[in-house]
Amino acid sequence: MKSITSCFCVRICSSSFASALLYTLQTLALTLLVTSDQVCFAQSGEQAKKIHATNDCKGIDLEKERYVVKSSRIEDPFDFLPWVRIKERRAADRIKALVDGKPYLNAAVIDKSLEIIENENFLPDTSDFRIRIAVEIISVENCSDHTVDVVYQVYSTQVLPVLSGVPEARLTERQAPQTAAGLSNVNAPAAKPVHLTPLAGYDSENKFFGGGRLEITPKRLWNGPFNSIAVEGKGSSGMRFVEADLSGSSDPSGPLAHLEWRLNYTNYLLPTGAGDISGGHLSAQASAMTKPVANGNFTIRFGAMLEGGNRQSDLRNTQIAPNTVDSAAFGALKLYAGLNSRLPHNVFSVSYGLQLGAVGAAARVDWRKHLGDIRHEFWYPLGDHRILDLESRFTIGGIQVPGKIPISERFFGGNNEEAFIPGESWQIRGNPVIRAIPGSRLFRTSDGAGGDRFFSYNLTAAYALWRQPLVTRELTGSGDFNSALNDSLNTITRNVKRIYLVKDLHYHNLSEQLLPKVPSALDALKTAVQNAQSARPGQFTEQFNVCLRVINTAIRRTRNAVEARANYSTVVALLSVSANEDNNWLGKVIASVADLNASLQDPAITTASAALDLIRNDMEVEFRQIDQRKAQRLAEADLAFTRRTLHSLFNDVNIYSISPVFVFDVAKISPDKAGHGGVRYGPGAGLRLELASAAHFTIGYAWNIREGLGEGSGTVFFSLGLRDIFH
Repeated sequence: MKSITSCFCVRICSSSFASALLYTLQTLALTLLVTSDQVCFAQSGEQAKKIHATNDCKGIDLEKERYVVKSSRIEDPFDFLPWVRIKERRAADRIKALVDGKPYLNAAVIDKSLEIIENENFLPDTSDFRIRIAVEIISVENCSDHTVDVVYQVYSTQVLPVLSGVPEARLTERQAPQTAAGLSNVNAPAAKPVHLTPLAGYDSENKFFGGGRLEITPKRLWNGPFNSIAVEGKGSSGMRFVEADLSGSSDPSGPLAHLEWRLNYTNYLLPTGAGDISGGHLSAQASAMTKPVANGNFTIRFGAMLEGGNRQSDLRNTQIAPNTVDSAAFGALKLYAGLNSRLPHNVFSVSYGLQLGAVGAAARVDWRKHLGDIRHEFWYPLGDHRILDLESRFTIGGIQVPGKIPISERFFGGNNEEAFIPGESWQIRGNPVIRAIPGSRLFRTSDGAGGDRFFSYNLTAAYALWRQPLVTRELTGSGDFNSALNDSLNTITRNVKRIYLVKDLHYHNLSEQLLPKVPSALDALKTAVQNAQSARPGQFTEQFNVCLRVINTAIRRTRNAVEARANYSTVVALLSVSANEDNNWLGKVIASVADLNASLQDPAITTASAALDLIRNDMEVEFRQIDQRKAQRLAEADLAFTRRTLHSLFNDVNIYSISPVFVFDVAKISPDKAGHGGVRYGPGAGLRLELASAAHFTIGYAWNIREGLGEGSGTVFFSLGLRDIFH
């Protein structure tokens, strides 16, 4: 797909109110870009001429009073990324050479320095992110003894509109805002295609375990359909989990916004307190996500997976449920679908999964597994970037066994979370999760090991007591910035609307059937006017010249429109329906010819003008039938998740935060009687650290209120994710 960039640029000068600044000049440069194959639009805002001075330097004209720039620096919250750091240092060196130790000049400090930063392009190209935002703020501080320090703050973001609406994206915003901001996978020389992330955790059943995830994302992978290789493994003295996959993705046009496909191999061994359950399988899967529906409030996801492998167990001193085998080869088909929504301060999703499985290689259904998974996350600022996070999840499952089922395909619960779809970014839980019971110890039922029904509910509440905002309050609290951001997003929405307008059937009729007739009609009219002028030498010279200038301009505009029929603005500029009074070139031709021919009464001009006017009228009839409201609705829907994600990144996300955590879990596994199965409760508390440039971890303790056989009275839960060491 050919990419054309549409952009809207705004520059604003305003004052900063940070207590550390004695005098602040802020120049805010905001650039929003949307990539498409249809639209190209550009506009520049005007820089304010008057700034507001505060504190000790109020009223000082730094340039007029010949202040000297003592030092300059660039600040970027993502400078721990190597490609950002390289660009930052290169730009900083050029700016230092330009302004440091020299008299303060607005042309150098503002205009030329911003040009240096913008030319470095802190937003390198990516293959998937569409909405791109760059914000640059210039502040001058410490203005004393006729010297000042200049600080350039740079914020860069690239948002994939649809995927930003899924609940997994909210977790990414907190733990790795650089990924949510689209700065992890970029096409930059310093961006490594290899990522290695260490992992670690602990509970009393699995003990301390460690491992990592290795992901390789070359630009091309054997020229095939895959663009990523990933291997993840973790293990301890009693457990192991290994997963490897090849994956690819695409963002097609049409009703589907995102496609993913994957080949996966998984091997695991999980302790239960009474032996182990284990297995290995190979799978092939594909999933898709629609464009936003219901006025941009929802997206629909769906997918399928074929898998085959084996399941084993060596459970001791436990009864096996009827129609259950302890070890077997198997094959299965999994189908899954879900609905996602992102609203202000909320992310919500509902997912359903169905597994149809068979023991051995038979083409029959030996068991059916149903899973429902509901997630909701709510966050709200109680103070500046002091976010209250409430995460809740409800999962329910049931198994029907007309034939046989491997025991490890039954439900085993605890603080091990099992994914229904391995390797998929879409996380559907496949088992009851309760953090108060270690490992997979919640499995004993009245029928034997492994449940055939369960539900679990998990609530996590956290409040950021200590934090460092990703974007400073001086920016997010600026009315100028918020107004510019909103205006720019509205401009992008109009541009996206044009993409849908050119897909309308009536626009197709206008541009493909009627527009190609215009050049010949204009040529015929021009010939008629020129013949009339030749027949009347020295008469109506000014009127003829004006008329021919208008016709020639219309001919050039029409040829451009024919060559770029998908460019909505170029085509509409020919018609009276254009919002710009300087357009309407066909109408201007008709009016100019009418003025000329009022005196001439030339029949050839009358005929040629009427032919052109007939085509113009037909074009305008088609234009008026284009569904403008539908295009506006679709454009707003496409930008809905983007608007909400940008609001979250700018107003909620911290570069680091430390939060106390409260948890409360409820889980039930069935069948339950005679002291087996039943409901378990698990309240707990802990501490969460999220540090985008280094690590994120959570540590806490949860109590098992209704302790069952072999489950334990509670457990310490601990998880750690370290920074990608290749960064």
